[in-house]
Amino acid sequence: MEIIKVGGCKFLSDEALLEKGVINGFSLRCGGVSEGDSASLNVGTRRGDDVKKAEDNIKTASDALGLSYENLTRTYQTHTSNVAFVEGENIGKEMPERTDGIVTDAVNVPLMCYCADCVPILLYEERRKLIGAVHSGWRGTAGNIAQNAVRLMEERGGKAEFVTALIGPAIGMCCYEVSGEVGEVFAGDYPDCVLKKADGKYMLDLKKIVALQLERAGVARENVINSGICTSCENESFFSHRAQRGRSGLLGGFIEISRE
Repeated sequence: MEIIKVGGCKFLSDEALLEKGVINGFSLRCGGVSEGDSASLNVGTRRGDDVKKAEDNIKTASDALGLSYENLTRTYQTHTSNVAFVEGENIGKEMPERTDGIVTDAVNVPLMCYCADCVPILLYEERRKLIGAVHSGWRGTAGNIAQNAVRLMEERGGKAEFVTALIGPAIGMCCYEVSGEVGEVFAGDYPDCVLKKADGKYMLDLKKIVALQLERAGVARENVINSGICTSCENESFFSHRAQRGRSGLLGGFIEISRE
């Protein structure tokens, strides 16, 4: 993935998918109208920012990427492992509560998830032309939400071997300290992704865990593309809940299959 600049905004995008007609991008902070802790391209409408400004930012990002803003369909994130299929009356709306992942095969229907340290995941299944957008916090990761999204693609006729997964900017192991209780949730299955400290707390590598979960779901290792970007370390470019002490905006993960 590389950073591209379009329409006054910047996105971390995968060029190979762009060449296949799959619009994709994780938004950086610049190019919006929000101020203060949400400056400037905040896409979160429930983070204390002015709702109109946040919505204007979403439209700005959509227009910059060439997405259909009217059909933009969004997750409703409550740290679950639930994934839903987008079709019919759900198109162009925020999904019902407790929907942290979405999948569709609809053309010109962009999907959006949003994060500020949690792991944003964009999925593309090439054979059946399915796409997905997933928010994977530690609870969703514990519930294998990435695998759930791949399984839903398979239920809709796709195959994991044809999936490309983009793991966007998220807090890294360098900065993500969690309680002993949370660390123990992952220590058994992912020993290389946790580091226990002398005080009993853990440092946790959520992005690496998500990558392993995708591989275990059948996605080829070479098709799991990890940004490697820590939102806390690079807080000037990406929103970080931890680095900003709970007063941050949200970055957006956008994906759409566009066919005229």
